[in-house]
Amino acid sequence: MKPILIITLVLLYHLSYSQSTDYPVVNSTYYLNHQTSPEQDAQAIFLLETGKTHLDISDSDRGLRIFHTYKARIKILSQEGFNQANFTVPLYKFGKDFEYTEDITGKTYNYENGRIVETIMDHKNIVTENKNDFLRLTKFTLPNIKVGSIIEIEYRVVSPDIFNFRSWQYQSDIPKLRSEYNVRIPAITNYNVVLKGILKLEDTKTKRENGCIAIFGTRVDCSNITYTMSNIPSFKEEAYMLAPKNYISAINFELVEMTNQNGGVNKYTKAWKDVDLELMTERSFGGQLKKVNFMRDQLDPAILKNQDTIFRAKEVYRWVSQHIRLNNVYGKFAQYGIEDALKSKSGNVGDINLALITALNAADIEAYPVIISTRNNGLPHDLHPILTDFNYVIAAVKLNNEFILVDATDPLAPFGQLPLHCINGRGRIIYSRKSSEWIELSNKIISMKEYSFKGKLTLDGKLQGTLSITTAGLDALNRRKSIIEFPSFEEYAEDFDDKLNNISIQKSTLTGLDNPEQLLIEEYKVDIKLKDELKPGLIQFNPIFISRTTKNPFNLDERNYDVDLGARKIEKHSVEIELPEGFTFNHGPKHMNMVLPDNSARYYYKSSTSENKLTVAQQLSLDKAIYTSQEYFGLKELFSRVIQHMQIDYQFNYQTK
Repeated sequence: MKPILIITLVLLYHLSYSQSTDYPVVNSTYYLNHQTSPEQDAQAIFLLETGKTHLDISDSDRGLRIFHTYKARIKILSQEGFNQANFTVPLYKFGKDFEYTEDITGKTYNYENGRIVETIMDHKNIVTENKNDFLRLTKFTLPNIKVGSIIEIEYRVVSPDIFNFRSWQYQSDIPKLRSEYNVRIPAITNYNVVLKGILKLEDTKTKRENGCIAIFGTRVDCSNITYTMSNIPSFKEEAYMLAPKNYISAINFELVEMTNQNGGVNKYTKAWKDVDLELMTERSFGGQLKKVNFMRDQLDPAILKNQDTIFRAKEVYRWVSQHIRLNNVYGKFAQYGIEDALKSKSGNVGDINLALITALNAADIEAYPVIISTRNNGLPHDLHPILTDFNYVIAAVKLNNEFILVDATDPLAPFGQLPLHCINGRGRIIYSRKSSEWIELSNKIISMKEYSFKGKLTLDGKLQGTLSITTAGLDALNRRKSIIEFPSFEEYAEDFDDKLNNISIQKSTLTGLDNPEQLLIEEYKVDIKLKDELKPGLIQFNPIFISRTTKNPFNLDERNYDVDLGARKIEKHSVEIELPEGFTFNHGPKHMNMVLPDNSARYYYKSSTSENKLTVAQQLSLDKAIYTSQEYFGLKELFSRVIQHMQIDYQFNYQTK
């Protein structure tokens, strides 16, 4: 990742005046002047985007609030861009109060019969839904959308979180001609301004506003600053990357200190020792870890008596994962507390994994909480602790002098297998009697898929035999989740059959579904219809008939961030086909063995035809969970050559009667 730029924001006295750009009137000339985008494949484009954030008194709330006003004008360039007319505004809870929206407006401009037709959004189309106890979503869609429409929206968010100014993201999934962010910050506060991403600001203009706000009964000066960027390219998401917010160009504000009403200074940039103490004295975190005796009484005595430490750890893990089911709410703190969560058999991430840590300690197994930021939440800051960066907690279990990271929120995962959303840089392990420290978030269990086919080729041009699919690690976890979505494995197999081209499943069996510690093995009796004859006496087919790599997941000309797989990966194919009498080999793929530097990845392919039998062995191994941006082009070239190789069919001659 590119380094971030950090600026300490203080009140500036010798500054120039700044004001956000006014939005031009939409007339025929304006409309026709914006027909294209600098990116040929763009589905839509921001013509202008502005934001304003300031701290002020809210009369209705009778207190200080952060006011954030957002306005944008977008042109729709294709039908694929219609989704840009759908807007969702997240509203978070801080303390007892939720953020809320005000003054939502939207309009659509269309060019019809030589004139501009304006359609106003009906406020009945604005809905707010409760996502969970801490998040609400306000949603609305602009009307009368066509290719070529210009849409314009504006809204205000009022937030009780007076200590954090809004982050402003300059990049999105479509390009922007211009984006401006204006902030008005009182002189009693001091912020770090963090500029992320590889793009540079075009301009920063500031002015001083005298007595802009009354705080603690005193008029306070403000810094009024506008950050501008133009001709902003879209951000291209790609496979195997962390949250885009880690890499897109954006500006963030972190409160360092604030003058209080007594004239003193409250510092908000803490040391980790302060955060450690805060967590361990918090009732919904450290307070839960003290309930060791309660958890010891809940556990099966047979677990506690077993002398095998690893066995005890796995049994405690399984017991917790089965007794508290996740309510789909993340959090580093317990939502209900482990006692109530066990009674109701439901809780958030904090309830489950703090219960796991406490239960492990009750079973005389050393375990500690690890606070993390999930993959979509972004990487946590490592310069200084910001507790709000962390939205999840897992367990670090010490076995044989080594920490194993564990998450008990998913009973389909084996002990020591972290779900992909937990693999995100580093977490902070919180000890009870010494200072916390960083710990790498990684999976030691390899993610594996193995496809094995053994059968015969019939004279009527079919392959008949047994297909086995064996999975482990993250691949097994994902496959188990897919299977249990169906009422039975038979119905899953029917759906799988419908998705397979030219393959018909005759019979299916499954082992390992209910025990995540085992390999998951699916076995299918199949009939496979091959390609039609090229000409009499010549037949052609590709024995890698399932999960053949046909699309390169790495297509960028430049990648400035790591490739993060979540775990090392292996995919194998082994094929053994009995050929009819009289078949002779014509041509097929050559043997291949490609290796990237330091053996970081390998592709292996070998086949042979002898005694009327075709055998094929293929393996693609990615032996690192994370590849740097410098290694990206090696992966890109490897996959490109693998795809080319997999496109080659086998051809056989045979004698026709």
